[in-house]
Amino acid sequence: MKLNELLSSVEIIPTLKTQNIQVNGIAFNSKNIKEGYLFVAISGTHSDGHTYIEDAITNGAIAVVGEQELFLNEVPYFQVKDARKALAYLAKTFYKNPTNNKTLIGITGTNGKTTTSYMMKHILESQGISCAVFGSISIIINNEEYSSTHTTLDPLTFHELAAKSTDQVIIMEVSSHGLVQQRVEGLEFDYCIFTNIEHEHLDYHKDMESYYLAKQSLFTYLKSNGKAILLSSNDWSERLNTYVNSLGREVIKINGSSPTYTIDIDKIIEQQTGKVFSLTTQMQGEHNINNAAAAFATSVDFGLDAKRVELTLNNFKGIPGRYQLFPLANSATAVVDYAHTANAFHYILDTVKSQNARMIYHVFGFRGNRDVQKRARMIEMSLKYADRCILTFDDLNGVPAEQMINELENLGAHEKCLIYPDRTEAIKYAWEIAGPGDWIVITGKGNEAYKQSYSLSTKSDIDTLNYLLSTKHSAKPEIESLL
Repeated sequence: MKLNELLSSVEIIPTLKTQNIQVNGIAFNSKNIKEGYLFVAISGTHSDGHTYIEDAITNGAIAVVGEQELFLNEVPYFQVKDARKALAYLAKTFYKNPTNNKTLIGITGTNGKTTTSYMMKHILESQGISCAVFGSISIIINNEEYSSTHTTLDPLTFHELAAKSTDQVIIMEVSSHGLVQQRVEGLEFDYCIFTNIEHEHLDYHKDMESYYLAKQSLFTYLKSNGKAILLSSNDWSERLNTYVNSLGREVIKINGSSPTYTIDIDKIIEQQTGKVFSLTTQMQGEHNINNAAAAFATSVDFGLDAKRVELTLNNFKGIPGRYQLFPLANSATAVVDYAHTANAFHYILDTVKSQNARMIYHVFGFRGNRDVQKRARMIEMSLKYADRCILTFDDLNGVPAEQMINELENLGAHEKCLIYPDRTEAIKYAWEIAGPGDWIVITGKGNEAYKQSYSLSTKSDIDTLNYLLSTKHSAKPEIESLL
């Protein structure tokens, strides 16, 4: 693509006559620059791309876009007001707007994005509609699965992959971080789904108002005929409903005031007709009923027969790391889930309690350098349901182990709490003391790989359970803290 054609998608200040230079690619990391590439200098949280301009030129950049007022001797330089926004439109133009001929579905919310996206994929593909998924577990395009580095990809990577996709539908998890960092800038959504919002990520957003506004911004990217699917559970949801209406976009509302659908235990009721459909899947719990309701409402509006959607949901077997069950040899049960907020704890532990669990052992930890305000509430919720809380490490993210141990000791100063810093030993301990009818609930990481090394040479919570299953570990030690 020629440089003048590419730059026509962004506003240059001051307006310069662009040159008819061939652009072979775009990069915002100087290490990824190849001969003939355009370099976009972004001022990030930890580093400033403008300091790497000379490296980019050395590596073959033929032009540079940035926010600072600069003059370069070697290559043309073009100043823009917002380099992140410019990158999104440059990527969209370079890859020829690859989502233009596809149905684009965006899902946002504190919890439920991944499960809802996989439910949607399951429903649509059962009707012969091919789907790509971009999310926290993986990226799936053209039935090929790739590892995922972020819940919401940067726009350059997203458009590159979307251009390779021959799928009819693209389903995206859209995080609040991704929205603030303008990773979906320039996209036009056919459907935007809102699952819920609760106290989370306030290390980044500072307060709930900022967090909510980040989520709300997704709905500004709806097409003029696009629709919002809103699960209404609190005042934030009702506020979002009012906002989307003010944009002139149609809202399909589940629960709350004046709903399109209501949920009754494990069923969804269409208010206009009174028709009732089951939301039963192999993923138990009220939270997964809510996820199924969002997938159901979107699929029916998409044009699928409601009865067939109902039957398809009944066959949904779940996804790795989201309420994933492991029956144990001693008639106990282990479950791995990504739950990492107090409300998510409520849903999964309440679900386990409803299974007539004799004893519940809850294994979880806190992520370093993340929202510390939610931690006490997480322990409070765990203590409400669990017979024993086994506190352990999650991702430390650079926080010294001693500091995290102190945090666990301070917050876990309760007779029902034990502290096992080694996550694999924490899981092993719960495994050893569990008996028939007991449940081990392991939350926080789901299918994610460990970032720390532990005593067992396993890579994840799922891998640890599989290891214990394969070795038939069953000894029962006395209850004690390893500290």
